[in-house]
Amino acid sequence: MGGVRSSRPREGISGFDGLRAIAALTVLSYHVALANGLTRAGWLAPAWSELKGGVAIFFVISGALLYLPYARAVRDRTGLPDWRGYARRRAVRILPAYWVALTVVAVGPFHARVLGADAGSYYGLSQIYLPRTLFGGIGVAWSLCVEMTFYALLPLFAALAARLATGRGGPTAARTQIALIAAAGLGSLALRYVIAGSVRAPTGGATLMVSLPGLMDWFAVGMSLAVLRAGLEARDSRSAWTHAVGRRPGWCALLALGAFAAGLPWQHGDTFLPWYGVATHIALGVGSGLLVLSVIVPRPDAARSRRRVLSHPLLTWVGTISYSIYLWHLSVLQLIAPHLAHSGSLAAAALTWLAVVGGAVACGAASWYFVERPLQRLFAARRRDQTGGGTPGHMTESHVAVQSTVDPLNSSRVAVDHLA
Repeated sequence: MGGVRSSRPREGISGFDGLRAIAALTVLSYHVALANGLTRAGWLAPAWSELKGGVAIFFVISGALLYLPYARAVRDRTGLPDWRGYARRRAVRILPAYWVALTVVAVGPFHARVLGADAGSYYGLSQIYLPRTLFGGIGVAWSLCVEMTFYALLPLFAALAARLATGRGGPTAARTQIALIAAAGLGSLALRYVIAGSVRAPTGGATLMVSLPGLMDWFAVGMSLAVLRAGLEARDSRSAWTHAVGRRPGWCALLALGAFAAGLPWQHGDTFLPWYGVATHIALGVGSGLLVLSVIVPRPDAARSRRRVLSHPLLTWVGTISYSIYLWHLSVLQLIAPHLAHSGSLAAAALTWLAVVGGAVACGAASWYFVERPLQRLFAARRRDQTGGGTPGHMTESHVAVQSTVDPLNSSRVAVDHLA
């Protein structure tokens, strides 16, 4: 691509690990509420049921952070990040921890029935495409299957966006990307509407909704925010209102709570998350997008942002191990649930919650320190060997992404790589 212009220096993005922590603990809280019967009775039942929407936050984060390097490349009219390195990073980030957790579920006291004819579907993260395996293995792994599909298609989507934006830069390139992203997101919502038959009704047991076509709109929200961030870095974005709102995290949080609340009336009970109707689905996407907006927009007080809630060292650490918390919390709940009182009261749920959080954090930390971080460090070392060491001035996005995972308590790191 011709006409290359140099990009502006990029400040670190803090707060994403805090959002991951909130997303993981929200999903964990939903499963505790479900186990204690809180999602089935009482005026707060719809709110307890909507806690599962923490998955939407993960999807929006993935869309934002994984598309950001591509948005920068299209903006600057430079070559896109290498897809091979990207694929290796995704595999190292997702598969080892998942395989360990899945194997424990397969051979432990959980009766998961993972091993057998369908083992390849479980270990290959493709169980969402077979009705008999959809809810098997690790119960929350359906979302990882959707994420993996998104990871696989993202470089192709970016290549198409770059081709359509050929010869264009700045705001024009941004508008081209936004148009393409909007088409993907609106197409996903249109598919949901066609299957549901209305804006409010759930989609029933439609298998297609438990896949990327049915959930692409949440990723599209994050990708749009990545384009916004790239434009703000280059000072060529004209989205004044999003910039103004994003620089006020308190506003974003209040507006997000309002969006989540707006989706409550149309949940139709404790429905499986991908089967929500269009209205609730949009509400979750907007709320999650507002939370990510509060983090991804550059702020003049970036040097003081470490003192903000989302960048607190403890919350950052929990966010660092949030993937494994997400993987392990259902198994912990299944193990301890028979030994706890289930009176349907908030007190019983609170005790269950504390026990599950303690066990899930312990398992998550063990997975991070003994499986995930060693493998990521090994991968980073091999990359440095292959590139001859390099200097900071020659580091690519992939190098920064890998090295950003080394220090889990450094909330000022550049967060450009994510699992959800």
